[in-house]
Amino acid sequence: MSESVDFALAEKALGKAWEEIGSKARPPARMRELIEHVISASDVTFKYILVTGYLAKYVNPSVHARALQTGSSLRGAYDARSLCHKVVVGFEKSKGNLFGLSNEPFVNKPARHPEHDGGNPQLRNQSLAQELHSALELVQKASRDDVFQGLTHILRLGSVRAGSDKRVKSTAKANLGEVVTFIREFLKEADGGARLVGVWGALTQLLSEEAEVKVHSPNAADLYAKTAGDVEVFYGSVLVSASECKQRPLNVDDVSHGIGKAIKSAVPEYNFVLSAGIVSGQENSIAEIVKKGAGGIDVAVIDIWRDLELLCAALNPLRRSKFGSLMVEMLREMRKFESANLGAELWNKTIT
Repeated sequence: MSESVDFALAEKALGKAWEEIGSKARPPARMRELIEHVISASDVTFKYILVTGYLAKYVNPSVHARALQTGSSLRGAYDARSLCHKVVVGFEKSKGNLFGLSNEPFVNKPARHPEHDGGNPQLRNQSLAQELHSALELVQKASRDDVFQGLTHILRLGSVRAGSDKRVKSTAKANLGEVVTFIREFLKEADGGARLVGVWGALTQLLSEEAEVKVHSPNAADLYAKTAGDVEVFYGSVLVSASECKQRPLNVDDVSHGIGKAIKSAVPEYNFVLSAGIVSGQENSIAEIVKKGAGGIDVAVIDIWRDLELLCAALNPLRRSKFGSLMVEMLREMRKFESANLGAELWNKTIT
């Protein structure tokens, strides 16, 4: 028989633990060590499994902290995904980037199993998976006070992470040359293409102030087949434009694939935004595809270096002043926290 966790009590438990993060009390040494290893690692889903397991165990001592689904064979199985998505995610959003600011952390592969098992060969980071397993097993036998101290320590470490986020300084206006210089410097590194998505997303939002602009990590559209491009522009529920951002040379297959997604999504405008040009020798072929193969869709190839000054000039000084904070916000939305922090530092240094 599966167990349940009262969401209202879980919310109160998180609030209570948050109030104690400044206290000197700590969980037992081994528990503390394992928690710190998991929280300091880069595997975001493992962090959410950890905090959800500790929270569930504190609220209902009968649950098994390693269980992820009610179908688990572990005694004390419960629905960890619902607890995480309906309680932990909302709590984190109210406090900052504690664990990765994921909207649905349990849809990721490490959380799609009936329970967490450190020996599961499908988990890529085997050593960290085993440490998470051990941390969740420790809490099974811990006193309720130690469980609470473990939960408090998880939130304490998350608060330190959130406090490390760099802030963009406020400015009333931004000089054209400085903003152009900032973008050119920032795009010297790609971060998997996310930096160009952040730049283009911010430019698009500032040039389309009444629209809702959504940004997605590069390749997310292909991975989940739910989005038309890296940057999407909505007016109400209507998708009016999508863009594919490439920080590597664009090729014929990229263009054909992008146009295919545009047709499938019924988007009337599709842009290819480049920072590394077009594969040598494919320029004419791509131009021909854009001209003849768009199926009534407006298609544009935009070279960010060629068009950057014009785009920034179109913003005006007041809208340019918002560019840095908006770009950093979009990078954090994509969970590109290192690039977001570096972007904030560079903006603060560049814009006088």
